[in-house]
Amino acid sequence: MSSRTGNEPDQLELQRRLLAALSDDLSLPLLQIRTTIESLKRPGVKADLLEARTRSLASHVETGLQLVEAYRLALRASDGAQLQLEPVTISSVLNDVAQELDPYAKQYATKLEVDVTGRLSPVLANKATLSAAMQCLGASIIRAQAAQSRRKGYRVLLAAHRAPDNLITTGVFSNTEGLTDHALRSARGLVGKARQPIPALPAGSASGVLIADMLCAVMWQPLRQAAHRQLHGLATVVPVTSQLRFVG
Repeated sequence: MSSRTGNEPDQLELQRRLLAALSDDLSLPLLQIRTTIESLKRPGVKADLLEARTRSLASHVETGLQLVEAYRLALRASDGAQLQLEPVTISSVLNDVAQELDPYAKQYATKLEVDVTGRLSPVLANKATLSAAMQCLGASIIRAQAAQSRRKGYRVLLAAHRAPDNLITTGVFSNTEGLTDHALRSARGLVGKARQPIPALPAGSASGVLIADMLCAVMWQPLRQAAHRQLHGLATVVPVTSQLRFVG
C-alpha cells in the first residue's frame, strides 16, 4: 500500500474538502438537467430532438451517479476498509470502463479508444476500485478536452503499457493541456478551498480527477503525469502479480 506523509491533510479534513468539491461539481450537471427538462416541456418539441435530449440526460445522470458511488468507495477505503487485492486483467477493466463511458463521450463528440500495448500480465489490484478510478478520470478528461479545444473531433485513450521493474502503467490520455504533476499536487491542497482546484479542467470536472487520485492512492500509487503514444494524461502504476507473471 502507498505510504502517507505527515504533511498531507488528515483523512477527515480530506474527506470534507473532497465533499465540498463534489458538491460543486454535481451542481452544474443538475442545473443542466433541470434546464433540459424545462425545455422539453415546451409545446411542439420535435421527436428527434426529444430523443437526443433524453439520451443526453440519461448519460449525465449515469455519470453523476457513478461519480457519487466512486466517492463513497473512496470514503470506505480511506476509513481503513481492507481492499481485497486480486489478479486483474487491465484490458478487461479498460474495455468495461470504455463501454460505460461511451454514451457520455458521444455527448462531447469524443472518440473513446482502448489501447493496451503488448501482452500484459494480470496486475494485483482491486477491480472495483481500479474501474471506478478510471471511470472518474475518463469522464473528467473527456470534458476537459472538449472544453479546451476548438476542434469538432476529440480523442481520448484508456491505455496501459509495461513500465520498468515489472510494473504496468494505466490511465487516461488525450490532448488536454495542464494536467501535470505540479497541478495535481496543488489541487490536493486546494480541494475544498478553491472553486477551480485544477485550472486545466472546466467547471464540474475537478472532483472526478481527485476521487480517482484518492482511489489509486489507497490501492497502490496516486495519479501522476504520464504519456502514451504521444498523448499526455494521468496514470497510476500497479504491480504485476508474481504468481501469474508472463515470461516471454
